[in-house]
Amino acid sequence: MKDKFISIIVPVKNAERTIEKHLESILKLDYPKDKLEVIYVDGGSKDKTLEILYKWQKEKIPQIIIIELKNCKSPGEARNKALEIVKGDFILFTDADCIVKEDWATQIISPFFQDDKIGIVGGEIHTLTVNDGNDIEKYLEFIRFLSVNGRCGVKEEGYFPDLKTFLPHEVNGNIHSSFFATANVAVRREALLSVGNKFWDEITGEDVDFNIRINKNGFKLYYKPSAIVSHIHRANLQQFRKQVYGYGYGHPLLIKKHAKQVLEICINLFGKYIYIPIPFFIKGNIYLGNFHFLNIFFLLTILSIVFRWKTTLLFLSLTLLFAIIYFSPLIKLKPTKKFLKWCKIKYLSNLSFIMGGIKGSFVFGAIDIEDSF
Repeated sequence: MKDKFISIIVPVKNAERTIEKHLESILKLDYPKDKLEVIYVDGGSKDKTLEILYKWQKEKIPQIIIIELKNCKSPGEARNKALEIVKGDFILFTDADCIVKEDWATQIISPFFQDDKIGIVGGEIHTLTVNDGNDIEKYLEFIRFLSVNGRCGVKEEGYFPDLKTFLPHEVNGNIHSSFFATANVAVRREALLSVGNKFWDEITGEDVDFNIRINKNGFKLYYKPSAIVSHIHRANLQQFRKQVYGYGYGHPLLIKKHAKQVLEICINLFGKYIYIPIPFFIKGNIYLGNFHFLNIFFLLTILSIVFRWKTTLLFLSLTLLFAIIYFSPLIKLKPTKKFLKWCKIKYLSNLSFIMGGIKGSFVFGAIDIEDSF
C-alpha cells in the first residue's frame, strides 16, 4: 500500500493562526516521505502564511510545493491549480486549519485497494479546541460541527448510498446529502479524470458537486472513520456566522444543477424528517423545523396581540414549546451559567445559515430555505 505515490492538496489563505499546527501534523505522517508531495496553493494571503510555508519547506518538509495564486476566488480554484501538476495515484485533500492524524494517509487510501469502484474515501472530522476559554470552539465541539458520522444513515465504516432519486435534499449539501467535505477526503486518479480533473468554477459548493459528479460516473463513496482529521474551527461568532452563511448560499446552486424538477417540502418534527416532493416550475427545497416553527409561532403571537385575536395563548404556548425543544440540548453544554450565550450562538448561526440560503435562492434561481440545526 505504501508503495503508491500520493499527493496532498491544501488550499490556504491567511492561515497564520493554524498553519504551524497543521504543518507539524504533516511532518509526523507515517507515510514514506519519498512517496508523497504536499501542494499548498496560497490564494493571496496578507499575513505571515507564505513566510511560514517557505520556512517549513526549506527547513523541515522539502516535499512541500508552494503555488502562489493571486486573486483566487475560491478554494475550488486553488485546488484546480494544484491538480494541474499532481503526480499521485491517489489525491488527498485537507485544509490549513486541519490537523491530520499520523496514520491518516494510510487509513484514507486503504479502501481503494478493496474495491476498484471506490472513487472517493472520506474520513471523520473531529474538533480540535486550541483555546479552552473560547466559547465558539467549545460550542462547535459540543455540536460536533462538520462530523461525518450519521450522514445518510451511515455511522460505521462502509459505503455511502448512491444517488438515485436526485431529490433536492439529496444534492443540496445538507446533512442527508452523500458527500465528503474536502477537509478530509481522498480520490482515486481514475475517478478524478472522469470529472475532467477539476472542481467546478463556482465560488462555493465545489466539494458537494465534486462528490455528486464522481458518483454519477459510476464510482462509489466510502466512509473510513479511522482516517481522522481534527479541525480548528472559527475563533469568534462573526467568523462562524460567515462560514455557515456561505454554506447556505451555495446550496441553491447545487439544487439548480443536480436536482430533479420538484419543489420539496421537508418537515423536521421532533427529529423525524418527512419529504414531500411537488412538481414545480422552479427547483427547490423548503425545510420546516424547530427553528422555523419557533419563529413562525412567535410572529403569530405578536400578530395575535396586535390584532387582539383569541389565539394569543395558543400561539404563545406553541412558541414556548418549540423554544424548549430547540434550545434544550444546550443544557448539557458546560458551563451551564453560559446557557443564554449558547442559545445566542445557536440561534444567530442558524439564522445566518438560512439567510445564506435565501440570498443564494435569489442569485441562482432555485429555492432553498435551510434546515434547523
